[in-house]
Amino acid sequence: MTTPKITFTGVKDPDVHLAAFEAQTMIQVGTNVAHCKLFMGTLSGATLKWFIGLPNGLITTFDQFSTLFRV
Repeated sequence: MTTPKITFTGVKDPDVHLAAFEAQTMIQVGTNVAHCKLFMGTLSGATLKWFIGLPNGLITTFDQFSTLFRV
């Protein structure tokens, strides 16, 4: 699996970013862990700082990650 060629800084609509991520990864088969790691690689700036600040073990599925990301 390769990290999608998109970046999210927190300025644009998170739903659009999630849709772009899912469109780029839908043909790649992977686990929840793989999708979470790939998604993390698309974050930068304030959104990467937000992710780094989350408690360890908080995210267990990509669905949970995407829900938290939208908040």
